[in-house]
Amino acid sequence: MAQIRDVAKLAGVSPATVSRAYSDPSKLSESTLHRVLAAADELKYKPSSLAQLFREKRTNTVLVMVPDIANVLFARVVSGIERVAVENKYNLIVSDTGDNAAIETVGVEMVETSRADGVIQLGERPLSELHPEGEQCAIPFVQAISADPRGRYPTVGIDDRKAAAMMARYLLSQGHRRIGVLAGLENRVVTQERLAGFKDSLSMAGVPFDEEAVEYDAYSMAGGERAAMRLLARKGDLTALFCMSDEIAIGAIRAAHDQGFVLPHDLSISGFDNIEFGKYCTPPLTTVMQPAEQIGEVAMSLMCDMLRGQTMPQVHEMLPTELVVRASVQKLP
Repeated sequence: MAQIRDVAKLAGVSPATVSRAYSDPSKLSESTLHRVLAAADELKYKPSSLAQLFREKRTNTVLVMVPDIANVLFARVVSGIERVAVENKYNLIVSDTGDNAAIETVGVEMVETSRADGVIQLGERPLSELHPEGEQCAIPFVQAISADPRGRYPTVGIDDRKAAAMMARYLLSQGHRRIGVLAGLENRVVTQERLAGFKDSLSMAGVPFDEEAVEYDAYSMAGGERAAMRLLARKGDLTALFCMSDEIAIGAIRAAHDQGFVLPHDLSISGFDNIEFGKYCTPPLTTVMQPAEQIGEVAMSLMCDMLRGQTMPQVHEMLPTELVVRASVQKLP
C-alpha cells in the first residue's frame, strides 16, 4: 500500500504538503493540489482516516454504559443504539458497569481524554454524580431508560409511573384487590416511580395499599423467584402479582409453579417490558410494552446531533407504552 512519502516523492512535494491536500486543500495552489492528487491516484493512495480523526481529536466512537448487559431489556436498547450508530458511521464501546459508580466515572473520563466522543448512560446515575463539575461539564452525554427529565442533558425513556398505573388499573378491572408487588431494587428511581403509579391506581379505586404485600429484589429471574417465594409464603391470600419487569415475572412464575399454584386460576401474574421470552411462558405473560429498541435509536440520534455541534440541553423524550394482554391474568368471577 502506498504511503504518504511515496506520493510526496512522485509529486515533488513534502509529505506535509500531501497531508495538507486532504486536510486543508484551500492552502495549496491549484497546480500543486492537482499534482498531489494525480500522484495519489496513480499510486492508489488512500489517506488515513484514523490520522485525520487524531488531528481533529475525534474518535468516531461512543461509549455505552450498561448496568447489566445480561438483562434482556438493556440488550434490546443497545441493539437500537447500534442500528443508528452504523447508519451514522460511529463505532460503539459497550461497557457492562455492573452499576458501579467508579467504573462509570472512568467512562466519563474517556471522553475527556479523547478515547471516546460521547457517553450514553443506561444506568440511573446522573452526570452530576460522575464528574467533579457535575452538569456544568461539557461532554456529550445522553441518559436513557431510567433518566431524570430534570437534567440539563438529553434524556429518553418512558413515563414509568403512568405505565405502572395502567397495569394496575387493568388488574383492578379484572376483579383483583389483593395484589402483591414484586419490585426491583428498592433504591432505584424506576422502582419508586412504578410503585407510585401502582399506588395511584389503587387510591383512585378506593383499594387500600398493603405495605406487607411488597417484596424487593434484583431485576432478574433469580430475583423474581426469590421475592415470590418470600411473598407467597407470607401472603397466601393474594390473587395477583404485579411484577416490575418481565424477568422478575418469569422468576415468579417458576416459584408459583414450584409451590403448587395453578396459573392463572390460583394466581395471576403480570410483567413489565414485553421481552420476547414473555410470550413463551406458561401461561404467556401479560405485560407493559416498553419500546426498548426505539429508546436506543432515539438516544443515539440525540448523541449524533450533539456530536455534530447542535445544542439541546433540554430535550427530554418520553416514548409511549402499551398494555399487552395475554393469558397470565385471569378475570375473577
